[in-house]
Amino acid sequence: SDANDRLLSVIRTQTEIAKLGLDLGGVMTLVAERAQELTRADGSVVELPEGEDMVYSAATGIGEAHLGLRLQRKDSLSGLCMEANEPLYCRDSELDGRVSRDACRLIGLRSMIVVPLRHDDHAVGVLKVLSKRPQAFPYEDLELLAMISELIAASMYHSARLGENELFQQATHDSLTGLPNRRFLGESFKRMLRAVPHLVVVIEAV
Repeated sequence: SDANDRLLSVIRTQTEIAKLGLDLGGVMTLVAERAQELTRADGSVVELPEGEDMVYSAATGIGEAHLGLRLQRKDSLSGLCMEANEPLYCRDSELDGRVSRDACRLIGLRSMIVVPLRHDDHAVGVLKVLSKRPQAFPYEDLELLAMISELIAASMYHSARLGENELFQQATHDSLTGLPNRRFLGESFKRMLRAVPHLVVVIEAV
């Protein structure tokens, strides 16, 4: 049955997470991919808090182009999810006063589920699935995401004991050298291009 297939996929995801070990960036990307696949969403995002912002730290589908996007906690459903420490469902972003309507339009989403990434009952981030259609997700998807979120939160056990900024640092910097990793540099480059849309980069062979 479809339910059994999804459960088996969650179990396989758990095995894949274990293989990735301490590669937090890889774990977040894997979980985002599986969340999108299992809920038939148009995109998925893992957001981590940094200061007063929620940051797109892993993203797939319609969220991928916005990797590194920052949203103020107080004006986003993700920030509200962190504060409430419980799953939230936005059925239509055009009618829901809890969301940043401009950000939803930028990404192209109309409905989403956001679940907290919890460790010891403390939210350390959120997992979010996105759809271009309103009311796209059944209740079963919320239960499934809660299950997946437990997998990623468990893999973040040692990080969850750190402060929020340290967790963000670990996701974006090499654990041995402390230098920004490829994910962080790629996000920074994308943000630069978005900020200067007419910038032309020319690479000359030497």
